[in-house]
Amino acid sequence: MSTPPSDDELWQACVEAKREMHRRQADFYQKAHDRPGILKAALTAGAGPWQQGTALDFLAALPDDVPALLGNLVGLSLSHGWALAARQAIDRIPHDELVPLLEPLILEQLDSADDDEYRRFAELLARIEAWELLGQLVGRALDTDDPDTHEVAEDFTQSYGPMWLPKPNP
Repeated sequence: MSTPPSDDELWQACVEAKREMHRRQADFYQKAHDRPGILKAALTAGAGPWQQGTALDFLAALPDDVPALLGNLVGLSLSHGWALAARQAIDRIPHDELVPLLEPLILEQLDSADDDEYRRFAELLARIEAWELLGQLVGRALDTDDPDTHEVAEDFTQSYGPMWLPKPNP
């Protein structure tokens, strides 16, 4: 009968696994012929949670492919399971490049969005500090007939309104 590994041995195995993962990420980053294609396929729901999670981790660490996958990442930012990881990957695009890319992706989806999607979009925009775009989203939310969507607008105006609303004259 063998003795179970010590706590230190278990920890060292975790450290070595992390080191190996970084080596493999670097290999994929440097040697893959179609990184965006592979990552796009991995981000789909049909690929499964391990594929999605691995792709999101990869994009958060090595974000060169994030702009090409922004539509997929915005879609995942609406999900309850992947919202935070997708937002972290999206947030790796420099702000001055990100907002113009995001604006059409988000605004075109608002006509068919429900209150939960409005809230998820608003959370994303608050995270990346896209205040003017958040103000547009809030305005669109107030134009709907849905009281739950109005609540999203009120919540985000209360929390972030000073970031986009005009300052009162003294």
